[in-house]
Amino acid sequence: MARMSLVSEGRSLSARDVEPILAVAAKLAAPFDLTTMLTEVVEAARSVLTAERATVWLYDRDRDELVLRLAMDIKDKRIPAGTGLVGACARSRRIINVHDCYADPRFDQSMDRLSGFRTRCMLTLPMVDHNEVLVGVMQVLNKAGGTFDESDERLSAVLAAQCAVALQRVRMTEAIIEGEKMRQELELAREVQMSTLPATMPAVPGYDVHGTFRPADLTGGDTFDLARVGDRLLVVLGDATGHGIGPALSVTQMQAMLRMAFRLGADLETAFVQVNNQLAETLPGDRFITAFVGLLDPATHRIEFHSGGQGPILHLDGASGACTHHMPTSFPLAAMAVERMHAAVTLELHPGDLLALISDGIFEYRDDTGEEFGEARVREVLATHRHEAAVQISEAIFAAVKEFAGHAPQEDDMTVVLVKRDERAVSAAAAFRRSFDAIEEIFAFTSSAFAREGIEPEIRSAVDLVLEEIFTNVVKYGRASPTPVRVELTKVLGGVEVTLVEDDAERFDLTRLPEVDTTLPLEQRSPGGLGLHLVRKIVDSLEYRYDDRRRQARITFRKTMGQR
Repeated sequence: MARMSLVSEGRSLSARDVEPILAVAAKLAAPFDLTTMLTEVVEAARSVLTAERATVWLYDRDRDELVLRLAMDIKDKRIPAGTGLVGACARSRRIINVHDCYADPRFDQSMDRLSGFRTRCMLTLPMVDHNEVLVGVMQVLNKAGGTFDESDERLSAVLAAQCAVALQRVRMTEAIIEGEKMRQELELAREVQMSTLPATMPAVPGYDVHGTFRPADLTGGDTFDLARVGDRLLVVLGDATGHGIGPALSVTQMQAMLRMAFRLGADLETAFVQVNNQLAETLPGDRFITAFVGLLDPATHRIEFHSGGQGPILHLDGASGACTHHMPTSFPLAAMAVERMHAAVTLELHPGDLLALISDGIFEYRDDTGEEFGEARVREVLATHRHEAAVQISEAIFAAVKEFAGHAPQEDDMTVVLVKRDERAVSAAAAFRRSFDAIEEIFAFTSSAFAREGIEPEIRSAVDLVLEEIFTNVVKYGRASPTPVRVELTKVLGGVEVTLVEDDAERFDLTRLPEVDTTLPLEQRSPGGLGLHLVRKIVDSLEYRYDDRRRQARITFRKTMGQR
């Protein structure tokens, strides 16, 4: 009768779906005492999940107990963590969905007897904050019109995570109010803010990413985020007006709302518009946030972004060291509500290219004479150190600012976010027209690349055979288009990885074609398929990816000396 589940993050939601969750997030960002916050949490759970009641159990780590702090008709109650449904949820940190509570032996019927309430069905949710710390357990009772389903589980998991962060913040705030001095308050606020930043940089194949934040005070108005969202990388740089506790709360709220929106499956425009509109409603009229919000697709090496007042955005060419300057695409977040955005900007990152997001605390850092560090000096540092790792480039920027500033104090927050594509991600690449006549040109390309990169020559004939077969299929069965087919060749240990990139393509996954039964007599075999059958036998691996939005197909195979 009960079901325990992990929550899927792959669900795609519309703006209408995302809006009420973000509204809850914005409301919970307000300063409340614990009792008021618990009331808001319970009301949010009832409203979002259309339930009759909700209760919250807070986790007392020192005593390893769960404390019922807010429930109708029942005074505060303590139970050992691990007791009943609420304890099982606390121990497993998994959602427990019970469709018939009285049929589940873990259900404590005494609670109903005390309150006079009849519990039919229940969702029990772990409340875990962004540092994976158990804050408590939420129980939502009696779904209106039936029982809780998988959709309710998904929404409740996101809601519980947001409530956990809100409750943790209230707990920390109350601890501060209880006699902490201002310096201690600021130190704790700094700890809270810094804990929202990525603890470690995410691993992105073919990329080196790094972010650094140095506030002017103990807390600051800057923030950044580098986080995996499915197959893509979320890249965020935010800068709220001013610095200190107020702006720190603003950018932390923005960061949490963005992460929530993307994890719910919102696209870039929906997330940007909905977060902007929620902030416009909740922030004071004189407060706003400049923000870069982008999504990098490592498979296509394209980053799509909106920039609300954040600039300049610097795109450095890894080969030449030249820097392209991109301006903001919109006004800052929270400046005013909007219905939709102009089209997002898309940049393609080639091997060695660097995307540099830098807050104005660096560009506008003044020396003893009042001169600003400026964009030209940033460009010079990027070009000089472009062949180094992202963390080294970041350190070089801060070192250059320090040397320039002399004894001048830091007056604004400084943040650097760098996304660098591996310089050796692609050893060679070329585009070929969609014609059988281009096959000889492809052979000449592979011959030159193998010789130049020192790739094992013994495998070139196999690589050429596979390329010919796949390219022939693209030309013969693909869309008639003037767009060329790009071939990317990457040297790997013991061999090579080759990718054919076909833009303006129709979906045709050659990896899913049925296997050819070569044991059948010729007269019983269906025509075709032998070439691709041979391809699968020759290569180490074969992968097909299709991007519906861009209508782009990518066919990647790997061939090494280990595969004969």
